Amino acid sequence: MSMLCSLYRIPPEQIPKLKDSPDAVGELFGLTTPPPKVSFLSKLFGKSPKNTSPSERKFEPIAESDTFELDQAWHILHFLFSGSNAEGELPAAFLMSGGEEVGPDLGYGPTRLLAPKLSQLVAAFLDAQSFQRLDAAYVTSKIEAAEIYWQASSEPTERQRQVEELWGVVMELRTFFDRTARTGNAILVSIY
Repeated sequence: MSMLCSLYRIPPEQIPKLKDSPDAVGELFGLTTPPPKVSFLSKLFGKSPKNTSPSERKFEPIAESDTFELDQAWHILHFLFSGSNAEGELPAAFLMSGGEEVGPDLGYGPTRLLAPKLSQLVAAFLDAQSFQRLDAAYVTSKIEAAEIYWQASSEPTERQRQVEELWGVVMELRTFFDRTARTGNAILVSIY
């Protein structure tokens, strides 16, 4: 099973509503609760379970344009930014640390809310990153020793391809956070 990470942009006016109904965070991600099981007697007497209708939902799913899928690259990027395989100092460790936990554990811990000010700090941090800094941090022996969820290569051509691929992700992530910061929005971080 893969450990994946997705980032979701939400407007600040949704934050109080999310804090009031943290168990509904899955609705934002388009997750639906499974329908209730129908008992034998209910089937026999033709009773159907009550499903949650769209009008009863607390949140509409977040649009694809407000979603950033890091897939499996999240842990290596966290390591390259923070130098750690676990939590660390902000804003470098934003993928695994910081923000406020909201809702139930959807896989590998609760979703974390990065409020607009923290999202702005992350945007500034990402703007300060460079290809050279990423390349220098990509040391295969250190990545392997830290047990990062990533298959790092020490073969020069493949290593270079991996660094370039990751830099492309960083550039897209930078754009995502820049737009978030400009619009005063917040970010939800979900590792699942």
